[in-house]
Amino acid sequence: MNRDSARAAWLRLALGLALTPCAAGLVAALCSNAHVTQRVVDAVVFAGGALLPVLGLALAATCETTLTFALVLAGACGVLVLVFARFAQAHSAAPLLVNTSLVAIAWGLGSSLGRRVQHASHLLPACVVAACADLASVLSPEGPSHAIAQSDRALSLLATWFPEPGMHAVAPALGIGDLLFMALVFGVARRHALPYARTAVLCLLGTAVAGAAAAAFGVPVPALPAIGLCVLMGLPATRRLRCEDRRAARWAMIIACSLAFATIARNFWTPS
Repeated sequence: MNRDSARAAWLRLALGLALTPCAAGLVAALCSNAHVTQRVVDAVVFAGGALLPVLGLALAATCETTLTFALVLAGACGVLVLVFARFAQAHSAAPLLVNTSLVAIAWGLGSSLGRRVQHASHLLPACVVAACADLASVLSPEGPSHAIAQSDRALSLLATWFPEPGMHAVAPALGIGDLLFMALVFGVARRHALPYARTAVLCLLGTAVAGAAAAAFGVPVPALPAIGLCVLMGLPATRRLRCEDRRAARWAMIIACSLAFATIARNFWTPS
């Protein structure tokens, strides 16, 4: 990579990390006293807190660096979030720092791992396993996602936030697990020359589908099943498993689907 290309890559990383917090700061400054309906508030929070981080992550993932540097940056951002939450949790800048840090952590860990995936079709079992794990985690009372959703403090550290127009408040949108998985998808797309713009659109579409379902039914809806389905449907190369990978992939998907089905069945059949 020549100097101009490297400079452009680092600029995209900076823009990706700054996109959501800059938009959040702008909305907080200009729209805190606006008179809008709840439907508009929900739409702005979803667009700003869920869709903008995906766009920012897609920009950041085009910057490829050494695994060591990516891990150091991700770790530093994690420490910053914990320190800031401990000593300045009520500060108005806290959600902005969390948004930046979560995108940076996802970029550092997820995209670095994705660039080390040996074949694009390995995304098939990864999508199925991640979707099943997300379903089980959200639906099971013992699941991490379920526990995080019930804890304001956990949400303040592990989800992106965006200001609510007309209110002096912020609302959570997208979890760190969703960002990490999409970063992995972006890393695979870069490594195996998959259509990158299409990959970003598919991730946005999956996030939008999950958000629309959550709004329609009024309950938390896991995003990874919709994201994984959109990625698999829109990128044919991810569905072409090599012969030597089929047995392991088949068993991984069967086990994951069985556990997810058992979790869903237990929730339906267990008396409340």
